[in-house]
Amino acid sequence: MSLLKLLKNNTRNVLIKCNESQLIFISSRKLSIVPSSYDGENPAPKFFSSGIQILLKRLTRPDYAKVFRKRSNSNAPMLETPQYKFLTDEELQIEKEKANQSADRLLQMPPVVKVHEPINDVLSKDPALVGFDSAKYLFTDISFGVANEHRLIVERDPDGILRSCDHDVRKRLNQIYFPMLGRKIREPLIFADDEKLHSLLDRQKYEYVLDRACVQYEPDEPKFQKVTSITYQHIDTNMQYDLLRSTRHFGPLAFYLTWHKCMDSLMFELVQTGAIREAVLLMSLRHAVHGDLKNGADSDALGKQVLTTPVQLSKSEYLTEEDIQLDNKCIECLDAYIVNNSTMKSQQGLALQGFREYYQQMVELSRGLKKAHGTA
Repeated sequence: MSLLKLLKNNTRNVLIKCNESQLIFISSRKLSIVPSSYDGENPAPKFFSSGIQILLKRLTRPDYAKVFRKRSNSNAPMLETPQYKFLTDEELQIEKEKANQSADRLLQMPPVVKVHEPINDVLSKDPALVGFDSAKYLFTDISFGVANEHRLIVERDPDGILRSCDHDVRKRLNQIYFPMLGRKIREPLIFADDEKLHSLLDRQKYEYVLDRACVQYEPDEPKFQKVTSITYQHIDTNMQYDLLRSTRHFGPLAFYLTWHKCMDSLMFELVQTGAIREAVLLMSLRHAVHGDLKNGADSDALGKQVLTTPVQLSKSEYLTEEDIQLDNKCIECLDAYIVNNSTMKSQQGLALQGFREYYQQMVELSRGLKKAHGTA
């Protein structure tokens, strides 16, 4: 005789089937992530400040091999044939500048802004129109050259009230008259169905989800901030930051984690992988956003020195004395942060100690090579 029970846990249904000969336990956990949005203080002034933008771009760690990688595109089924040119040094420099500009365009970060407020603007009340019809009437200005966010769109309610349309109605009407490529009038299934979204996140399709969200929603929409918040937290939980590096989404990710004071896992990953200079830049970002670091002045001064150095895409095999001095300062600055501000003191402390021992071996090796070559 079998016994079938349907239980509910805090995430999803769990099915337990028991009989005399076997026990089957089927469980599929759902993400227990509580999304958070920018609905309090407006983050835009800090996000768009020049200092924070420089820090976020540097933390993105732009790697042109990833920025210009081949990506599938339904509108371009065939890859373009590459062109080979013989260039002078001056022409080569011009082409490099064009590549830098193209990379900056591809790495342009989605804006971080506050969630929009509901529109409750009553324009007039006409009692004579009460009961004229049971449906609403929508009126849209479809003049060309007018920005969608400034377009005049109003609705007449059956009770005779004429009001400005709310954001959802405005968005649908703008999409009908002035469709945006890739945006759907009806919400895509990956956002309407939580299971679809969780399935994509479990398969680590983070960049795809964020790209689709940027096309489907505006940055100040609650649904956009819900989707991005869930995605960022999933990345943070699984420490898969490298999947977003060298993409336009890493800056908003780092800003989100810093804004909500949960960037210690990212800090741990940077120390663990030996990117201590970027860890100092993350400290500078924290101090620029919240101003709560005890050694904030030191991290800011050190961060300015780091910004003058090239981006480290791989571990250096040769260290100069200038590199050694700068890295030792970074280690001391990180040590102070771990003691005073970190919420992961033991993990980050062990990671920093491991890096310190490894780095000391690198220093001895570099100095030994200099002596062997007579350049010490």
